[in-house]
Amino acid sequence: MRAFITGGTGFVGSHLIEQLRKQRDEVIALCRPGSDHKMLESLGAIVRTGDLDKPDSLDAACAGCDVVYHCAARVEIVGTWEEYNRTTIEGTRRLLHAARRAGVRRFVFVSSCGIYHPRLLAHGVTINEFTESPEPPRWFPYARAKYHAEQIVRQQAAQMEWTILRLGYLYGARNRTMKTYLEPVMKGGIMTILGDGSNPMALVHVRDAVQAILLAGKNTDAAGKTLIAGGNEHITQRQYFDAIADGFGLPRVTKSVPYRVAFIAGWLGEYLFRKGPRAAVMRRSAIALTGLPQRINCDYTQKLLDWKPIVKFDDGMREAFEWYRAEYGPASSAHGPVSASTNG
Repeated sequence: MRAFITGGTGFVGSHLIEQLRKQRDEVIALCRPGSDHKMLESLGAIVRTGDLDKPDSLDAACAGCDVVYHCAARVEIVGTWEEYNRTTIEGTRRLLHAARRAGVRRFVFVSSCGIYHPRLLAHGVTINEFTESPEPPRWFPYARAKYHAEQIVRQQAAQMEWTILRLGYLYGARNRTMKTYLEPVMKGGIMTILGDGSNPMALVHVRDAVQAILLAGKNTDAAGKTLIAGGNEHITQRQYFDAIADGFGLPRVTKSVPYRVAFIAGWLGEYLFRKGPRAAVMRRSAIALTGLPQRINCDYTQKLLDWKPIVKFDDGMREAFEWYRAEYGPASSAHGPVSASTNG
């Protein structure tokens, strides 16, 4: 099989390419001019220089491919609606048109459980593949853009089999978000637990998510369906932040603030902080993602794809921090042994 991947230099895309190559599939990876694609080449991917803004480059990259795995999107939590619209929405539209012109058989759109309106989470709804959601609020542009991109896939993937796969809260090696955004605010004493920290988080290890993506591209029964890849373990917000603090060798977060107070602070933060780690955590979208209960049931997807998440949270976090230490050096400080324990 010949697969075309967007977002190959990113967290999910790089793991997807690695697994495709292990299966001996041919992989074409779209990389923007100037991006570092040495790792993708070392995995055996064929790199094509291009951009979602440039239809000609998409036409050339899609030629002769059997399936498109569309992982690219604007993933930064800070940005203007115009930036999200250009990359996530219009980029998806242009890629769909190119795939259709090239005669691609299957189109897999990698989406997010973040598209579910925070109101559903706040009301304690257990979400599954058939849960309908209103359009996400304007203050959550990442989710809003993914929501509209999904609509484009359903409406415009004519003559192609399509599958939308919504991923849970991802973690694992190569995820630079924790290092870039969470470690600095933990070091600075800014991080707080939202509420009592007992809310569940829909965490799924990147390797498990990638296995679901691969199956979504090959399973004929998945065509025309919107699926969910989430984890099976009950991991709370407090356990998640404890594991991150332990992994970075930092004191665990002990401060807490009521969710409503944090949400108001996030609204103020959107006006006060425009870039950097503080801007990323002090936003209503980040607070909703972290502080609301994420009750996700993906039994339908597991049965349809014959897939089940197998990586345990402790093991996945330990592996992630082994990668961090190899990539960035030793843990930040020596507050006890580095551990991903979820106890306490």
